[in-house]
Amino acid sequence: MKNLRHHLMLIIGFFLTTALTGCFCTQKVEVLPKSLPNATLGAPYYAEIDINLRVIQHLFHYKIEPENSGLELSPTDFGTHVSFNDLKVKGTPKVAGAITIKLSGTTYGTMSCRGKKFNKTYIIKVEE
Repeated sequence: MKNLRHHLMLIIGFFLTTALTGCFCTQKVEVLPKSLPNATLGAPYYAEIDINLRVIQHLFHYKIEPENSGLELSPTDFGTHVSFNDLKVKGTPKVAGAITIKLSGTTYGTMSCRGKKFNKTYIIKVEE
């Protein structure tokens, strides 16, 4: 009976450890909003992008096409640190048509979970 109880406690402990570790590792990277608002040619534009997990600065990359679009992407500067989780898209669109913003990066991991990679593409329609 004592041996059975010991084995049962080991099984329960293993199950709980596996379940809890698995629950913490299932969080996905969310880049919000799903889409950015349209813009007007020659009018100031501003939008915010939020990433729900902490992003590693040197593994964060972005590209805005066309390069001469008039828009720029910048992280939030809190003075003591810069947050690549809170991004701002701002500027004055200089081209009509579509402006594409491609984001990619990796988040920090924990002792039990690896960091997560993400990719997100936004298309802003610029109307005349």
